[in-house]
Amino acid sequence: MGFSKEKILYLLFLFSLAAKSAAQVGFKCTQNPSSTCNSLVGYKTPNATTLSHLQNFFGVKDFNSLLGANNLPFFTPSKYTVKKDAVVKIPFPCKCSNGTGVSNKKPIYTIQRGDWLDHIARDVFLALVTYQQIVAVNNITDGNKILVGQELQIPLPCSCDDVGGEKVVHYGHVVESGSSLDLIAQEYGTTMTTLMTLNSIAKASSLMAGQVLDVPLKGTESPDDNYASRISLSWSLLRISLPLIMLSVHLN
Repeated sequence: MGFSKEKILYLLFLFSLAAKSAAQVGFKCTQNPSSTCNSLVGYKTPNATTLSHLQNFFGVKDFNSLLGANNLPFFTPSKYTVKKDAVVKIPFPCKCSNGTGVSNKKPIYTIQRGDWLDHIARDVFLALVTYQQIVAVNNITDGNKILVGQELQIPLPCSCDDVGGEKVVHYGHVVESGSSLDLIAQEYGTTMTTLMTLNSIAKASSLMAGQVLDVPLKGTESPDDNYASRISLSWSLLRISLPLIMLSVHLN
């Protein structure tokens, strides 16, 4: 049975989208290969979940860094409910390799019954990575021969590079339908030019929904450092306010 011209064009269109998707994931990172840093990625929860589940799913070592990345109070419980479709900033370690930044041995995903690589990339990790990248980082010779219980390293996109001579935290932002470079630049306090240069975008109109965009968060400490400073401030305020509260109770 032959293919009609329309079907062939449609298949070519799908192939071009897949090729573009495979190329766009993975941020430029020109730092020394031994350099590491902390990065962030935005994960839009497909269902209601908890912070504890997200910590375990992404292998976040320190729960406090997850709180700090999302500006949550230090006393927020691990069972805190995260609503469906909420975008949670996930902190993770980044390492440069061959001019590209990838997450440093985290997260680790254990293959479940019925999984296949493209499903893991698109549906489980919501296209933050491609199946080709999963194959490459795990040295998989045959993508059709993965085993239940097998552990896979998931190479999230990241970078340790300075931007404009400044230290930044690189954030993997997933482009929403109807968004634009101008809106994203305004939201994160950067410029369209910076975003286009950083992501090798020739035309602003070429931005696609679902694309993972490298957004530099200027004036932002690493997730761990940011949280540590907030904890210190919180305890300082508590030490100051507690005696005043006790005095007020005593006087009353």
